[in-house]
Formats: sequence, C-alpha cells, structure tokens
Amino acid sequence: MLQSMRDNLKGTAAIIVAAFFGFIMVIGGIDFFTGASGGSADQVAEVNGEKISNLDLQRAIQNRRSMIESQYGENVPADLLTDEQLRGPVLQQLVNSSVMRQAAMERGMVMSPTSVDREIVQMPGFQVNGQFDQQMYLNGLRRMGYSPTGFRQLLEQEMVMQQYIGSVADSAFATRAEAEEVVSVSMEERDFDYLTLSAAPLLGDIQLSDAEVQTYYDENQQDFQRPEQVAIEYIELTPEQFAANIDVAEEDLRAQYEQEVKSFQANIRRHAAHILIEGDDEAAQEKVDQVQEKLSGGADFAALAKEYSDDFVSRDEGGDVGFTSGDVFPEAFEDALANLEVGEVSGAVKTEAGTHFIKLIEVADAEPPSFEERKAAIAARLRNAEAEREFVGAISRLGDLAYNAESLAGPAEELGVRVQKSPLFSRQGGAGITTEGQVIEAAFSPEVKEDGNTSDVLDLSENHSVVLKVVEHKPAGVKPLEEVKGQIVERLKRLKASEQLASKAASLKEQAQSGESLADLASAEGLTLETSDKTRRGGFGARGEVVNHVFGMDAPKPGAKNLQQFVLNTGDVVVVQLRDVRAGDLSRQSKEQREALMEQLASMQGSAELAAVQRYLSSKADIELSAVAE
Repeated sequence: MLQSMRDNLKGTAAIIVAAFFGFIMVIGGIDFFTGASGGSADQVAEVNGEKISNLDLQRAIQNRRSMIESQYGENVPADLLTDEQLRGPVLQQLVNSSVMRQAAMERGMVMSPTSVDREIVQMPGFQVNGQFDQQMYLNGLRRMGYSPTGFRQLLEQEMVMQQYIGSVADSAFATRAEAEEVVSVSMEERDFDYLTLSAAPLLGDIQLSDAEVQTYYDENQQDFQRPEQVAIEYIELTPEQFAANIDVAEEDLRAQYEQEVKSFQANIRRHAAHILIEGDDEAAQEKVDQVQEKLSGGADFAALAKEYSDDFVSRDEGGDVGFTSGDVFPEAFEDALANLEVGEVSGAVKTEAGTHFIKLIEVADAEPPSFEERKAAIAARLRNAEAEREFVGAISRLGDLAYNAESLAGPAEELGVRVQKSPLFSRQGGAGITTEGQVIEAAFSPEVKEDGNTSDVLDLSENHSVVLKVVEHKPAGVKPLEEVKGQIVERLKRLKASEQLASKAASLKEQAQSGESLADLASAEGLTLETSDKTRRGGFGARGEVVNHVFGMDAPKPGAKNLQQFVLNTGDVVVVQLRDVRAGDLSRQSKEQREALMEQLASMQGSAELAAVQRYLSSKADIELSAVAE
C-alpha cells in the first residue's frame, strides 16, 4: 500500500499537493483544512462527529476569494466574491473534504513521516532562494497559529486525502468508441460558400422620425435599464503607506546586525542525504546490515540510496533531503547529522520512520555575511516593522476618527493619508477597490447608502483596511432617452437596412436553387463570394456568426446543396450554400493527438467517477449543518 501511494505521489497527486500548498503559502494562510482553527465556539457543521467551526469556514472563504482574484484579477464580477455567494459552495467543499479524508483513513491509507517532511521542505512558502528556510517555516506557522506537530498532522491528512482522490480518479479510462464519438462531432468539417450584402451603404439614406425612436424606446425599455449606483469616498490603509516615510538610523542597523551575528550559529543549515530502511523485522535488519557493509567498504552513498532506500521521493536524487536548521527532521536524525563532518556518513540511526544512514553533504552559512551585505535587508525589515506598528495604530484610531464624520477629510489629515473617491459603480462592482465584495456590501448597506453613515473599518486582508462614505447615489431605473438615442437610431437603421436587403438576398437564393452558380450571381451583383472548405466549429465576429449558423444547417443530400439566408448582428444579410459535411475521423488524427484525446477523456471520466464516489460517501455520512451555516 505504502509503495503504491508513493509511486502515485510522484505523478498527478504530487503536483496537486505541491501546487495547492504552494499557492496557499503565497496568499498567506493554509487554514483551508477542516479542523485547523484551533477552537471556535461557533460550529457550522459536523461530519461523522468531526466538527467544522465558523472560523474554519471564514478562513476557507477568504482563501477561495483570494484564489479567484489571483486567477481572474479585476475581470471577476464583484458579486461573485461576496460572503453570501461563497459561503454555501465553500462549506460544501469543507464537508466534501472531510468525507473524503475520513474515507481515506478508514481504508488504512497513511503517509510516512519522511514523505511529509519532504513535502514541507519543498514548499515554496518556506524557501529562500530555492532552499528550505527553517526560520521562515517557524515564523509562518507561528503567524498562522500552528505548532510544527499540528501542521504536520494536517499536511499528512491532506496528502492522504489526495492519495485517495488519485486512487479513484486515476483509475478511470476511456474507450476508443467514446473517442470516436467525440471526434465525429468536435472535428466535423463543412464546406460552404457565402456572400454578404452589406447594410453600411444604405444607412446614410435611411431617415427616422422622432416618433419611431420614441416608440422603440418605449417598447424596449428592458434594454436600457440602469442598475442602482453609488460613488464613495474612502480612506485606505496599508503598511506600505507608512513605510515610505520611515528612516532607519545607522546605529539601529548596526545594532541589529550585531544581534544577527551573535545568533548566527543557531542558524547554520546542514544539507543532508539519507538511506531509509523501513520496518523492524528480520528482512529489514538484513537490509540494514547489507547497506552498512557496503558503506564500510567504500561504496558510493548516492548509488546505495537509489538501490536500497525506501524513501521513494528522495532516493532518485541520491537520498538528498535538502537543508535543515536543526528541527526539520526527527530529533535522533538531527542529532546524528549535527555530529557529522562534511562528507561523513553516520551509522544506523533509528526513528519512527525506520532506520537511516545519514550523510552530511555541506554546511551552509558557516560564516556570517558582512554588514554591507545585510544592510539593505535589515533596513527593510526594521522599516517594515515600524510601518506595521504605525499601521496597527492607525487602524485602531481610524474607526473612532471616522465615526459620524461629515466627511473623511478630517480623519485622513489626522492620520497623514489622503481621501480617495471612486466613480459610480453598481452592485456588480467597478474598478480598483470597488471590486472588493466587502466594499460593495458596505456601500449598498442601508445605514451607509441611505442614512449617510460612515462604514465600519473593513479589513480586506491582514494588511489592508478601508473605511468609506457614500457621496453620490443613483437609484435603479431606465436610462433617459437622450442618453440612449444614438444607440437606438443606429439599431433601427440597421434593422431597416436588413429589411431592404432581405428581398434581394431571397432573389439570389432562389436563382442559386434554380441552378445558377452562386459565384456568377455574386459577380453580377458586384459582391465577393467567400469559399470556406474543411471548416470546423468556432470563430469570432461576423465570420464566427456565419460558421455557427452553417453548423446549425442540415447536411445536404448527395449531389445537392443546402441554401439559406440570415441576418448578422450588424444588419448585413448573408446567403450561404452548404456543399458537404464530413464527420470527424479519429483514425485521421496523429498518434500524439489520439493519445492526448484519450487522456483528456479519461481525466473527464475520472472527475465524473470521483464526483459519484463523493456523492455516495456524502449520502452515507452523518452530516449536520447548524443554524449558523444555514
């Protein structure tokens, strides 16, 4: 079981785990795991006795919001980021994760300590210049409220769950018949010709009365709705605003440097490799003896690791497990490593993971950097620390200063920042800060929008807070005729032009159906005949409209042509003749294309099977949602 899991972890599951944790580290929190809150009085769900707290849910909502913003940037509609929109799906995901994790553990799936340690060491969020940094690791856990033991337990649970997911999804496959069916539709080809009667030359001669414009406006007011809008003034606080005005004295830099030098020895990092023999039975001991004998005989350590080590993650790298500052690996491992000279190999060292032979590859940072080398980094750290203090102080004062303020100019001056103002925006959000769900929710709340109150201080992230007032409000309604008149005139002119062109298009179509060549008809009318062979679905603009219409036409009978006319969104009228339709043929695809298609279909099938397993497990689970969740 363990070997199978490790083999699989080198594939898809490993990528999922690494990408997931790496991203979460970047956005500043890994609290997506159920039960990671460390205690919260408000319980939102319980899954087979496992509690999900409101704090778990809120952290997961913030992580989901950050992931969406990272993926889509300013293009994501703000209403998709509100707590109301995210709460249900995120809670369901937490429930699903709990169900899947429990199923994995019930089936005896486990993850070795070495694999978990290896995953931690490789997390981008804990690395500096591509190397694991012990202090960053401990600082990160402390900031998020985790102990190293608690974090390892959570990581192990998630890795086991991902292993279970992989065991389901990766077992799916697609048949050739399924692939042929998909290709027959997705790679279908059509041959057709078409000519376009342009509306543009007619637009200048078309006259419209005010009554026609008014009638269209009255009958189509659903097309001219304006959503409710507000504009806000706001004060935005971030540590960066204060850091720019902070100077760090030279004596403070040198004092901090001297402190770093004094504590430098505690930060020496050792680069290790190991050979792991799992188990404590006779077979394992025999293997330990063989490795010991070969090491004593001068055999190459890396070669022995590839041959004997049970750590399937590190053995292909010659047993290399990266750097440690003294507390990444089990205590016995660290003690043995600390007593080695560079290039030296330890004797057999026992831990919970098994028996190790440990090699010290190198010792990094054995000499402290010079003051000049560290000066810029120390200055930045001291500046940021002071800015953080000023930021926290400003946040504590902001709420009191802004409370019942007629405008935000006074509080902004008191804090040494500026007041900013947004353009009008709707509940779908606008640009910049008005894409934030909390900002939109506060701006449209009755107490802010209608009563004219200042909002509460909104914590958009750990280091980003805002307070706002509504300075302009436009209720929802129909846009005035003057605002949309030009749009209506353009639309009506194109409608009338397409009506004028329709009879001419019908005449051309009838002549072509009677046997005349569409090419000759186009030439006689001074039109351009477009020929499109081996055409597949899709496209943009007018060309895309034509292709989409053609793929909705019935295939012509042998020796015949199918002719139709239709109007484009521009008012242009198209006459098209469909000559031939050919279904996609899997055998015409290259070997690489067929393999890629089969993999894609298998992946889709795996996702479907995983969803089915998840639904089944959820149906059998004892799931209780509290009133808080509902």
